Amino acid sequence: MEQPLIVFTTDFGLSDAYAGVMKGVALTINPNLRFIDLTHQIQPQNITQASFLLGLNHQFLPANAIHVAVVDPGVGTERRPILLTTPCGSFVGPDNGLLSGVISSYLNENSTDDGQIELPPCLSAIHLTNADFWRRPVSETFHGRDVFTPVAAHLSLGTEPKDFGQPINSLNYLRMPQPIIDRQTITGHVIYPDVYGNLITNIPSEILPKSGLTRVTIKDRNINRLSRTFNDNHLLGGDKLIALIGSHGHLEIAVANGNAAELLQASQGEIVTLTSFDD
Repeated sequence: MEQPLIVFTTDFGLSDAYAGVMKGVALTINPNLRFIDLTHQIQPQNITQASFLLGLNHQFLPANAIHVAVVDPGVGTERRPILLTTPCGSFVGPDNGLLSGVISSYLNENSTDDGQIELPPCLSAIHLTNADFWRRPVSETFHGRDVFTPVAAHLSLGTEPKDFGQPINSLNYLRMPQPIIDRQTITGHVIYPDVYGNLITNIPSEILPKSGLTRVTIKDRNINRLSRTFNDNHLLGGDKLIALIGSHGHLEIAVANGNAAELLQASQGEIVTLTSFDD
């Protein structure tokens, strides 16, 4: 029988014990668990970054995976702890918009605004109210350890979602800011810089022009075409600033073997424009 899998996505980092303790708690409930750390390096309290990365990457994991997602600046407040069940996995975490990236693929994104949204029929959610499945005592500042991870571990043992609390039909949703298309110009922004200093934008490859020349502009710096790889030698010169489509399918700004975030002193929210024109 295949061992159940828990996938962690948090902003806890790796220098403290938080991530390790959650695994220890899970193993005290189900010693047969397997773990994947999607990432513990979400920028602190950056729900948008976490939602983006979880939404893009959960599709690469087994459909029976149980995700524990904890980027939770409202821990201990009235925000709801929830379990979301989808065709591509189960997700345990706070109802603060963190799971918007997962939910978005099941919605008509263009007609969905921030706030409470009704879940489509293929998704279901539970408000985690049954404290029998929580670790005691519950810390007001660490629900990842005391609520979310224990629920995920019990779920891995076959506990039915309905046993964890009350069914709900709506969740908090944060719409990812969409790029603006105006004739031959696309205006987007940086979602986050990755560990290499590559500036990941909200401009997906499918809206890029299919032909002609393309100029990418960020902080008054122009990049006059798209690269295919990080080392397209015929494009490199000066500080080697390039633009390309990353493995996630979005436009990013990079420096070959360098750090674009440091070079440009750019971070989340920086405006990026893409202009296309004929050869």
